[in-house]
This record gives sequence, structure tokens and C-alpha cells, in this order.
Amino acid sequence: MKTKLAITLAVGLLMFMQTSTLPATQRITSFTALAKGQGTLTYDDEKHKISGVWVNLKENGEAEITLYTELQLFVKGQWSASDDRTKGIALKITGGVVDANATGSGTLFLRSDAKSIDKLSFQVKSAGSKTVAVEFVADK
Repeated sequence: MKTKLAITLAVGLLMFMQTSTLPATQRITSFTALAKGQGTLTYDDEKHKISGVWVNLKENGEAEITLYTELQLFVKGQWSASDDRTKGIALKITGGVVDANATGSGTLFLRSDAKSIDKLSFQVKSAGSKTVAVEFVADK
């Protein structure tokens, strides 16, 4: 009887310890993923379909994003994540897209597993005052 009670307590303690370390409480320190999906890149009045994105968020706060359209477009910047995942990961764009001097901001949302991309959106202005907007939603 004492053995069954000890085993039950041990299993209960292990289950409690595992649920107390859920991914929702972990802060993201880096992230790399590729996602296929549907999206649009709008450059002035031109629209281009986005079929995928690759995102690399480095531990030092640097961000690299590749957009897959008819061409591959590269974006660089910085990222920061709050403890509240529902707010997404804030992106500050500092270069790339169509013009190396593009600047702007956006948000990356991850799925609940924190291992895959859900949505990406950002808007930048290039040195020539051209506006580029990106909206992307990953396939389920």
C-alpha cells in the first residue's frame, strides 16, 4: 500500500514539474524557421505573391528575413520579444527589401508551439520614399 502511494505521489510530482515548465513561460532567445504559405508584397501599386518566408532571429538581436516571390528578397533588422506571446515579436527593419536603406517596422507571430511561423507583416520606406508592405500567413 505504501509503495502504491509513493509511486502515485512521485508520478504526480513529475507531472506537476513538467506542466510548470510550459513553453508559454519561456522567453525566445533565437529562432529559425522556413514557412510556406500565401502572402502579398506591395511595392507602390505593384503586387507580388509571396509563397514562403525564411526567418532567422539571432541571439544578439539581429534579424534576417528572406521573402520568396518571383525573386528572393532579403530583409535585415533587429527583433525583440516580450513575455506576452500574443503581442508577437517586434521587428525593426533597417535594410534590404528593394533598397538597402529601407527602414520600417513589423510583427512576427509564432504558432503556439513557438517553433513555427504563423504570420508576418511589416511596412518599410525605401530611400526613394517608396513604400513596401508585406503580409504573409503560413500554411497550417
